[in-house]
Amino acid sequence: MEIPPAETDVQRRLVQGWAQAGKLLDELRRAELARQSPEESKRAAYDMLQLGGMLPSDPARAETSGLVEMQRLFASLLRRGVR
Repeated sequence: MEIPPAETDVQRRLVQGWAQAGKLLDELRRAELARQSPEESKRAAYDMLQLGGMLPSDPARAETSGLVEMQRLFASLLRRGVR
């Protein structure tokens, strides 16, 4: 099924518009970050770190974090000479 040229043109303009909007929003975000005080930056970082505590726990990790299994895998690879 071929898309009519008029629709393709509309889609192209929409994509170009969103690309331009993305650039402008990124510039705005960077300018706002540059104006932040060190205290505001620390508070924002702390707030972001707290988000992890709001997520439900993963039942698959209830008994293990996977760290021991990962160490076992690395040791096995090291014995085989894989670096």
